[in-house]
Amino acid sequence: MRMLKSVISVAWLMAAGTAYAATPPADDASGLVLHSTLGSVTGENSGITAPIGEVQPGETFVITGACVTRANSADNLRVVLTFADAAASAPGYHSVVATDQEINASGLAVRVPDLPEAADRVFSVKVFRLDQAAPEICNAGSIRIGSTPHGKLG
Repeated sequence: MRMLKSVISVAWLMAAGTAYAATPPADDASGLVLHSTLGSVTGENSGITAPIGEVQPGETFVITGACVTRANSADNLRVVLTFADAAASAPGYHSVVATDQEINASGLAVRVPDLPEAADRVFSVKVFRLDQAAPEICNAGSIRIGSTPHGKLG
């Protein structure tokens, strides 16, 4: 009986020690968490999905779901933000690839790009998982990027 208690105690201590091995979420995380669901290449169900998460340029939001949990690393994931209100025939770019991302204990933490053209715009968020023969595409919802305050007056 004493041996069993010792084994259980050691196992509990080892488990408690590994609980802190994962990287904690970023301190500046906005608190927005998007849950990704498997999508398709055809574009169906793309566009604005409610509710729309509100974020600011430079903030971090988290994406969870199957695309993220099955990825080997953040290097195998691409987060694409597509203007939800842009016409396909309009000139200019229609999508932005978020390049500042990392997998942590909460999921895939993505920093919101700071682009002047993105202020006060709605984006559909997709995650592309590239670590297999055919890429997997997940819809992760929609975000609205607010404008960056440009300092105080007076």
